[in-house]
Amino acid sequence: MKSKKQIEQIAQKLKQAISDRDQKLALDLFRAGLQQSEADFVEQLRKIGVLRCSNYDFQSQILNSLINETGKINISQDSQVYFESIKSLLSISRNIQTLFKALLKEVDYLEMKSYLIAVDSLFWLLDDLQQDHANRYSVCKEELASAFSFYLYHSHDKKVIDKSNINKVNEKRLNDKYYLDKLEDFNKLIFFQESEVLVDSFGYTAIQNDAKIILKAPDPKFEMSRCLGYTRQSMQEIANSFDSLSELSEITEKSPSILEFSKAYYQKFKDSTFKIIDSPLKRIVMQFHPQILSKFLDSNSLFLEEEMIFKQLETNLFIDYKKVNEIPVSQSLSLFDIIKVQRLFAFMLFVLTEYIDSKNLFKSKLFWRSMPVLQANELKDLLASFLGEQKAKEIFELFTWRLDKKRFDLQTHPFINVEDWILLPLGILTNSDLCRNILQSINFRFDSESSADPLVLEMERCLKPVSSIFATNLKYSFEGTQGEVDVLAVVDNCLFIFECKNSLHPCNVFELRTTYDCIQKAATQLTRFQDLWQQEPFRTYLAKKIKTQPNLPSQLCSCIVMGNRMFSGLREQGHSVRPIRELCYIISKGEILLNAYNIYDPDAGKKSIIKFKLWKEDQLKAEDLLGYIQEDYLHKCYFNSLIRIEQTIKLKNTSLVQESYAFSHERFLEQLVDNFRFTENL
Repeated sequence: MKSKKQIEQIAQKLKQAISDRDQKLALDLFRAGLQQSEADFVEQLRKIGVLRCSNYDFQSQILNSLINETGKINISQDSQVYFESIKSLLSISRNIQTLFKALLKEVDYLEMKSYLIAVDSLFWLLDDLQQDHANRYSVCKEELASAFSFYLYHSHDKKVIDKSNINKVNEKRLNDKYYLDKLEDFNKLIFFQESEVLVDSFGYTAIQNDAKIILKAPDPKFEMSRCLGYTRQSMQEIANSFDSLSELSEITEKSPSILEFSKAYYQKFKDSTFKIIDSPLKRIVMQFHPQILSKFLDSNSLFLEEEMIFKQLETNLFIDYKKVNEIPVSQSLSLFDIIKVQRLFAFMLFVLTEYIDSKNLFKSKLFWRSMPVLQANELKDLLASFLGEQKAKEIFELFTWRLDKKRFDLQTHPFINVEDWILLPLGILTNSDLCRNILQSINFRFDSESSADPLVLEMERCLKPVSSIFATNLKYSFEGTQGEVDVLAVVDNCLFIFECKNSLHPCNVFELRTTYDCIQKAATQLTRFQDLWQQEPFRTYLAKKIKTQPNLPSQLCSCIVMGNRMFSGLREQGHSVRPIRELCYIISKGEILLNAYNIYDPDAGKKSIIKFKLWKEDQLKAEDLLGYIQEDYLHKCYFNSLIRIEQTIKLKNTSLVQESYAFSHERFLEQLVDNFRFTENL
């Protein structure tokens, strides 16, 4: 039997053989891997995506030959189910490949910039453009940005644009929504690609049913918790935005607005801020007043929009103002430098919007040609004027996509480099979550700079006051088994242990794997402790280690605590997954707050909070915490509020369908009313 390392090498060679279209070698390697160690080999196939046709420009001939080979040999039931899922996906790969080739074939010298402008215009947050998009498309602007990223990545080896026609766009097609229609088709390719990842990384199955390929989760609650995570993140962002607007007058007193500064700047300098040039194509060019702009950009004081960014960072990432200045994102750049760069592009967007609005140029040729195009050295000089040369250089490295990167994401790498020129999509640079995206791109770890995990500190703040025994980062070694418990607490007659994992909110299935890997690792750590806890000698050992009375409670409750909201309500190896903010609020307040504007009218402009009490009495008891963690009494309400839906892409005479769920705010309110005590309406 081959070692795991040798099995990994066979899988890697197989992937390369498929890329090289060497069918004979691929078949030999595939047979060898299955014969040597079927379980380990299939694990590697899943891990590195050997059988995903999206890794080979949707070519499926060799993959089909490999899958056909599995019918000739004895394999386990688990492997059969996996290979059948791959076979089902491959059955529509020809349609996918046809769509892929047709879309790329349409690329010409004008297309790339026009596609970019079409996507970027959605991030300008202009009401007319937003309404047009909402009325016409079922995918959001972020998904269309991902579709553009997919398009550019797969066409980077083609001459899609050069500096001789860098200012040319097709205004008629932009007004006709041609490019957004095409990007919606590109999004079908991403949907298929993500379906392959769900099968490989999360154990989903694909089943052929007449003209449909149906994608199902390994357990309905897995998909429920995945959908719920995205829904709750969106709900929280809406709530945070509403809170920020509610506090607007208070914040405005101490923090001026970038938008108001930009309007005042335009009113002062008017048309001298812009000029219209005719050659080589009539277009708008922005002109700066360096002294005024330098003071604006150099300021370390926060603007209103930046206060809102900081609130999001603190809420979602536990990053306060001090940490923002300390967190390095490259050699000399801090996260605050990213915010200051975003300030520059927000100013440019807001001033340009004022000019276009005052000249009534919306949707005109000049509007579609208004995306700034700067020479690389010119942009570097502008950045260096308030950041310094080294930081300006590092911004370029961070914001510009390079061909050696495996994936391209427009919202992470928004500088589009065309020879020695840079296209600047101001909408994306201003209204994307650049801080989160940059942290994701550098694989930022929350525990890399300090041993003080923010989740552990938050748990200590809320749980220690109500615990008779409390310990953090408790290491143990017992009869050859070693481990560590992030948080241990005794409440009444029950011992609670928590494993804390902090990761960025995932924006696609590739990032979702990181979150799920964290959950699986946490579950393994908790199971190790749980197994030992069955032994009385270990309980005695632990009691001595934490210097408490000999007898710790025999009742044990375990929980995986996540910094983001994904997979809330899931059980992994029997351990419940809970989001940190909700868990701590249940512990400290025993309440759940429901924003009524989510249910009735998000645009009404009046905030109404409905409050429910989850504690049975006035103070937290062990049974309250057990009910929340072990009995799922709150998450049953969440799951019962989900409505089954089918997410579908149509491809000629067949469809790819993913069984999924949508959240009903009305149902959730009904569930809360039926299960908990209503206390007040704020």
